Amino acid sequence: MSIIQFICENKTIQAFINVMGETKDMEGLIKRAILAGILVGIGVAVNISVENRYIGAMLFSFALLTIIKCSLNLYTGKIGFYQTQKPADLVIMLIFNLAGVLLPTLGVALCRESAYEAIVTASVAKFGNSLAVLFVYGILCGVLMFVAVYAKDTVITVFCIMIFILSGFEHCIADFIYLVLNFSPENLIKFAAIILGNSVGSIAVHFLVSEKGGLQ
Repeated sequence: MSIIQFICENKTIQAFINVMGETKDMEGLIKRAILAGILVGIGVAVNISVENRYIGAMLFSFALLTIIKCSLNLYTGKIGFYQTQKPADLVIMLIFNLAGVLLPTLGVALCRESAYEAIVTASVAKFGNSLAVLFVYGILCGVLMFVAVYAKDTVITVFCIMIFILSGFEHCIADFIYLVLNFSPENLIKFAAIILGNSVGSIAVHFLVSEKGGLQ
């Protein structure tokens, strides 16, 4: 039995999901969330592997462009539209995005010493920021992620990705490998602040651009 089958058939997990809102295509949701995480992970791996930070930031955009084109499930691309998403779906998306992003990032880190050192060094600097700073950076990234999806324009999507990377804003899925390789309870709390910031930023922009000030 695969992990996905176990989750889909486990009574305890299903009871939790039913409380949060019934999900019709659980297996499909999980698979699309894992693949979205994998694509973000490949983007992270490419970004840390190239010397030119501008090229790295541009290549990272391949991940979101593919996710949008293939209608995959990325938490940061869906949370802004939370009124049309079941709470259970968003929770499952986030969990399996995080699982998916580890496959390429951890794989590259374990196979390539330079990548491992680059991730750890970046992680120390990243989590050296205060909780408030990471929350604000998370909000700003959430704003850009919503615009990237909402605009439905390739150029805008690429620029949104490049801006968030070059500005040092924080994306919870992309940042997960930095937490894993530099874990501490304090960093976990800071990571939670990034997730919250991404959510707040995305939801806030949707509120601002929607008609009559209400989410659609």
